[in-house]
Amino acid sequence: MKKRNGLHGWVVAAGLLGFMPGIAIADTTPTFVDAPCDFPIVDDAVRERLRCGTVSVPRDAAQPSEGTFEVAVVVKRSASPKAGMAPVLWLHGGPGGDQVQYAGRSATDVFPGRDVVAFDMRGGGRTGPALCQGMPDALVQHIRPALRGENPEPALNAALDACFAEVAAAGLKPEHFGTVRNVDDAEAIRAALGIERWAIYAPSYGTTVAAEYIARHPSVIESAVLDSLYPPDAFVHSVREAQGRAIGRLLDECARDSVCAARFPGLDRAAADAAIAALESDPLPFHLDGQRYLADERMLRFALHGLFYDETSARTLPWFLDAVVRRDGEALATALGLPVMLADTSVTPDTGVAYLGLLATECRDRPRHHAPHQGPGPNWMTMFIGIPNGVCRAFPLGTAPRLPIGTTAPILILSAGYDGFQPDGDAVAAAIGPAAHAITIPYSAHGVRGAGECPRRLIADFIGDPSTLPDTACVNAMTAPPFLLDVRPMPRVIAAGIATQAGQPPAAVVGGLGGIALLVLAGVVAPVLRGLWRRLRRQPVSGPRTGGIRSLAIGGGLVGITGAVVAVAGTFQFAPGAVGHGLDPAFALALWTVPLGGLVAVIGLARALASRQWLIAIAALGSAVACAALLAIGLTPWG
Repeated sequence: MKKRNGLHGWVVAAGLLGFMPGIAIADTTPTFVDAPCDFPIVDDAVRERLRCGTVSVPRDAAQPSEGTFEVAVVVKRSASPKAGMAPVLWLHGGPGGDQVQYAGRSATDVFPGRDVVAFDMRGGGRTGPALCQGMPDALVQHIRPALRGENPEPALNAALDACFAEVAAAGLKPEHFGTVRNVDDAEAIRAALGIERWAIYAPSYGTTVAAEYIARHPSVIESAVLDSLYPPDAFVHSVREAQGRAIGRLLDECARDSVCAARFPGLDRAAADAAIAALESDPLPFHLDGQRYLADERMLRFALHGLFYDETSARTLPWFLDAVVRRDGEALATALGLPVMLADTSVTPDTGVAYLGLLATECRDRPRHHAPHQGPGPNWMTMFIGIPNGVCRAFPLGTAPRLPIGTTAPILILSAGYDGFQPDGDAVAAAIGPAAHAITIPYSAHGVRGAGECPRRLIADFIGDPSTLPDTACVNAMTAPPFLLDVRPMPRVIAAGIATQAGQPPAAVVGGLGGIALLVLAGVVAPVLRGLWRRLRRQPVSGPRTGGIRSLAIGGGLVGITGAVVAVAGTFQFAPGAVGHGLDPAFALALWTVPLGGLVAVIGLARALASRQWLIAIAALGSAVACAALLAIGLTPWG
């Protein structure tokens, strides 16, 4: 009885305190705290539609003393809102990706009449924290020794240990991460914004979060589009099988294309799979900047993986695989050596992924990362990180994500025909139940929405009315980029472009720009200014006859530069698939103008010096230097 009276007293006291002025019971409802939208925004009209801020969430709800994450959130209001339309939650890919910074880049309503909400998940983007930032550089730097046949694991393990030490020093624990935490954060954001229900659009890893979210909170989900699945481990194929399936689809398409079939006769999945697997014991040699490297199966599959993220680059696969089958490593030097080119710059590559978010989430979610690697070929983590076992040693397994089996929430699964990771969308839809439907977009790479207007319309139509499957007639009308049939490898040119983009232009690029400046200033600007000056002073404009020498001096440089521009711009415009490897052979013929133009400029320089035409001599020198620089960076017609 006393205990009852005591409890009753606490209840009464608590009730009285709640009504006493100046005293309140703590409110645990999440709160949205507004903040400036400090990212690129296309115009003021879009800026007016954006609301940015943070929602504070506990790192671990069971241990409130362990601190909080300030989750970065953005709301993009519709330009033409429609009453009663639920907002759309955009769940980004990764893990370790972000979405907030992209909210202001377009004025278009992705989902007409609906607001869009996005947040950066734990460990990435503006939510952070920004830890393990040395990992991208470590991963790039390990490629060179790996391609030399050396063991990169000690250096990579050291980088991982440094990452884990940073995480521990920041007071973070493994249980602060994982898909289940990201779902908790989505629910906190929904509560903070006062949203009753919403639809979901989720690409790549976002599909993992979306599936778990629907499984746990089906009543708050109106519908969901899962674009390029990342399902539970039971549905994830091995690297060999996943890439093999995509290779098979592309080579089947090549066989049905008369031009591609004639260029690569007899090339099929079996031949490609065998040639790639053979690299494990007999690596493919290639040269880059005078050094010899060896690409094993893991390194070649790493290069292949990048091709599956874009429709145009995916259509280079027959050419790429034909070179593998023929063991022509020099043809693939650019693709295989790209990480080496990146490593030669001191700029950390922007992979678009925060490795804290990637490692912490993958290790907490995926049982397969904790099992010793067995079976032929690399596993996914080995291919990306370079360590076969032990990557997750600091992040023990948490709660594995799941599918929303038996849900009634309408789900549309979009699969890409050119995706080198893509699981079987039909099998996943069947496992979920009758509420899920799968559509394959044949001519699409990973991230189906990026393949054009048709998949964007399918997504918007399903979100707009999930009770009806969208009309797929546009899928059959889609066309694929042309197959790449041949390419002139240009590794030196691409290496120079990477270094220049990183703010570290090679001496040849600097010299070439200097030569162009001399050509323009001495050959065009100075003569025009001198002519104007003489007219103002009413002096005779005519002088010694120099037309022939001037034509040689200026024309030689212009011819060489124009030829290089035609070769590069023509490839970009008409053979974009070749850009990652070199130049289209037809446009590369224009490079003969570079040495020819340089020779003409040298003749002009000699004649200008002989006739003491100093200004023309400077212009001729600029022309000659510009052409020599183009040849020095690799824009040569002779390979």
